[in-house]
Amino acid sequence: MKAVRTRQERWLLAFHRPARVAVLLGVSLAMLLSSGCATIVKGSSQTLTVDTKPPGATCVFNRKGEKIGAVNPTPGSLVVEKSSEAIALSCTKDGFQESGATLSANFQPVTLGNILLGGVIGIIVDAASGAVAEYPPTVTLILVPSEFADAAARDEYFAKLREALHAETEQAKKKIAEQCPRGNCESEIEAADAAEKAQLADLEKKRQAATLRASG
Repeated sequence: MKAVRTRQERWLLAFHRPARVAVLLGVSLAMLLSSGCATIVKGSSQTLTVDTKPPGATCVFNRKGEKIGAVNPTPGSLVVEKSSEAIALSCTKDGFQESGATLSANFQPVTLGNILLGGVIGIIVDAASGAVAEYPPTVTLILVPSEFADAAARDEYFAKLREALHAETEQAKKKIAEQCPRGNCESEIEAADAAEKAQLADLEKKRQAATLRASG
C-alpha cells in the first residue's frame, strides 16, 4: 500500500524539484552577471539575513564559542561586527533535524541559489581583487525532516537533495571558469568539488538519522 505523505513532506519534495532549483539558480546567476566585480564595502558592521526552508526556525549565531545573536523566527536579519573569525550558524525547528553552516569571512563568496545543504558552496571570483573580507549577506538553510512515512519516501527526498546539490556545484564551477581572471582556477574548482563531497557526506548522515513512522 502506498504511504501517505504529510503536508510537510509534500511541500519539501515540491521545493526540490529540478525545475524549481533551476529557477533559483537562474535568478541568482542573473544577479551575479549584473553585479560585476566585487566591490570594497566600508564600515565595521554588516547585516546578515538568514532564511530557512521551511521558515519559522530559530537560528543562533556563534563566534569563537560565544553567542553573538539570534533570529527567531526565520526569515530575519542580524547586524554583526565584521571580523576575520568565522561564524557558526545553527538552526532548529520542531519536526526537523538541526541544520548549520560555517560563515567564513576570509573572502567574498557568492552562493548560487542561496541553497546551503549543511555548508556553503562559494565562488572566489578573485581572491586577489582587494575586496574587503565580509560574511555572505544572505544565507538560506534547508531543514531536513526528522521523520518520514517510510524508507521509500525518505530515499526519494534525499535523492532530490543530492540532485540539487550536484546541479548547484556544476553551476558554481561554470561560473568560476567564466570569471576566472587568470584562466587557471583549478584550485577553486577543486574546492567546489570538495565542498560537494563534504555536503554529500553530511546528507548521508542526516538520511541515516531520520526515523521512519511505524506502519499502522
